[in-house]
Amino acid sequence: MTKVEKKDFWKYFINTFKSGNYLLLKYLLSSILYIIISVVSNLLQVKELTYLNAFLSLAYFSTMISFGISGGIFVFVNQNIESKENVSKYVRCGYELNLIVSTVFTALLVAFPRFFMEQITGYVPDDYTFYYLMCVYFFISCIYGYLCNIIQNFELFKMNLFVVNAPLILIIVSFLILYFGGIFYLNLIAIMYVIAYLAGTIFATFCVMRNNKFKINIFKPTRLNFTLRQWKLLVSTFLIEIIWEVGYYATSVALLRANEGIFNTYLYLENVLDIFNGFLFTFVTITSIRITRALGYNKFDEAFRHAKYSIYATLIIWLFYTVCSMILIYPIALGVNDAYFDLMFTALPSYVFIHLFRFVGWTYCSYMLKLGGKTTLLLIMEIISTIYLIALCFFIQYLPQNILLIYVMVTLNEIVPIPIYYFMYKSKKWMVNVNEDPKLLRNKVKLFIFDFDNTLYYDVNWNFWTKVIQNYFNEHFSYLTEKEKIQLCKRVLNKRKVTSDEDLCRILFSVEGNCDSWLNYRKALPLSEEEKNAKVISHENLLKFAKQAHDKNGGIYIVSNSTIEDIKMFCEYHNFDLSLFDGIIINEFKTENSSKQEFFESLMKKHNVKPDEVLIIGDSYKHDIIPAKNLKMNYYHCKNGFSYEEVVS
Repeated sequence: MTKVEKKDFWKYFINTFKSGNYLLLKYLLSSILYIIISVVSNLLQVKELTYLNAFLSLAYFSTMISFGISGGIFVFVNQNIESKENVSKYVRCGYELNLIVSTVFTALLVAFPRFFMEQITGYVPDDYTFYYLMCVYFFISCIYGYLCNIIQNFELFKMNLFVVNAPLILIIVSFLILYFGGIFYLNLIAIMYVIAYLAGTIFATFCVMRNNKFKINIFKPTRLNFTLRQWKLLVSTFLIEIIWEVGYYATSVALLRANEGIFNTYLYLENVLDIFNGFLFTFVTITSIRITRALGYNKFDEAFRHAKYSIYATLIIWLFYTVCSMILIYPIALGVNDAYFDLMFTALPSYVFIHLFRFVGWTYCSYMLKLGGKTTLLLIMEIISTIYLIALCFFIQYLPQNILLIYVMVTLNEIVPIPIYYFMYKSKKWMVNVNEDPKLLRNKVKLFIFDFDNTLYYDVNWNFWTKVIQNYFNEHFSYLTEKEKIQLCKRVLNKRKVTSDEDLCRILFSVEGNCDSWLNYRKALPLSEEEKNAKVISHENLLKFAKQAHDKNGGIYIVSNSTIEDIKMFCEYHNFDLSLFDGIIINEFKTENSSKQEFFESLMKKHNVKPDEVLIIGDSYKHDIIPAKNLKMNYYHCKNGFSYEEVVS
């Protein structure tokens, strides 16, 4: 680094921690609480402690489910942070996906208890009450974890501080009550886990729904309407986290099979030294938010600067981690069972050294390269890594009982990929705005075609229009008796009366050969009260459609079954700017066929565009959507309004 860069870096380093004060406090407090939980849980018998540790290792899958899904949502949210509608949609869709996946995984745990406990951990419990209670905890913590990550995405670090640590405090209090009450056993501990995380989930739900900026109702029904590109990012991010967790659990199994002492010491160190990981997680969380938002704005130089500084910070934080760990080795060892006291002093230096590679790998992989959505190579590497760790479970027991050797073997999968991460980082291929993918609908549409009635304005009770049609029919055919009118409708429409424009036109064509009389009548109609009270699509929204169309040498049109007089009258009353449109095409019902397909085809030829470069927006499935489907065009079937972001996403 040059002198200027050094100065900038230290300023950046300090300001990052200042901006994340509550986030840092969250990590530090939660780490301390985990230490206390680890110390208190050591009051269990060795077999029970191993049983609890084994299940909690398995329960980390819940964290990976929520972290994997929210990881993809993190990219979508932060690259679209200025759009409340998009953010709300992504969060709700992610919540539903998280709910579905959590249910499936919990069902698997419930269905195969013997496999997960006896085959994987090697322990046969006296009964499975504790196991099933922890399955409930697993499901709740999946939902809880997703909501916590969403709160953190919005930089609501103060809320996140309380949401994350409240359940841990409840667990500690319950542990102490049970211990001093003389009823300190596993089933009650499991119940306390369920109660604590249920309370945390309720609190987290309240925070997501009541935050000042977005106020997202996660219970509002929605559809998982991600694009193919977004599904790929979501699925790959989810699989990376799940496969990583399989590898992490395989590490625990390998250590357990190598040496029970090393296994319990390793898990103890994982908990008590997590307090120092908080410094790294604070920095990379804030940095990753900055990187993702910079990518969303196409500010790639800014994104790379954030990434570069995150690497420098990682090395500094690891040195701090190492020094503190060595200073605190004695008090750290005091909390462990006496059988493992001496082993702790031997294991700690190796554990800390291996963490250098972990820190660097996490920074490159988990908090940088995923942010642009380039996850395929990372997924392949994670699969290879996990296969290695699973294989290690079978031959680690044959290795010499050397702690450094064993730690290196279980961390080799994290050491080897670092040169690959570095190459990917330097090549800058990870710096992609996921919204700039040319395959996305929002980036390839050149021609926008809108219906008018109930599309560019909405929230209208159209019963009035049915009455207008029926009154005209009765007056126009007043020379017929009521019975003859019914017979006419049955013969032409196969029903007893007219209910739509199209019905009336078909009858007029049948009787008079055209529907000019109706069209002339419509031209003289005044604007109805219902149309005067309608809600209108905003000018800002239409401006976005027009800008995209004209940036791509395309066009934006209205194709309507209404009359030009009615359209102009409506637009004048509502100050609706028709100048944004390149043209208005009116279906004058020159034939009995009222389809708009021929108009769509002529506009496509006029602008020399392909069907997949056209987007039809309308409310009528018959008149708008079916012609679009026939021509293999993109379409959006709108009801009660729409936004640019909603349509092109």
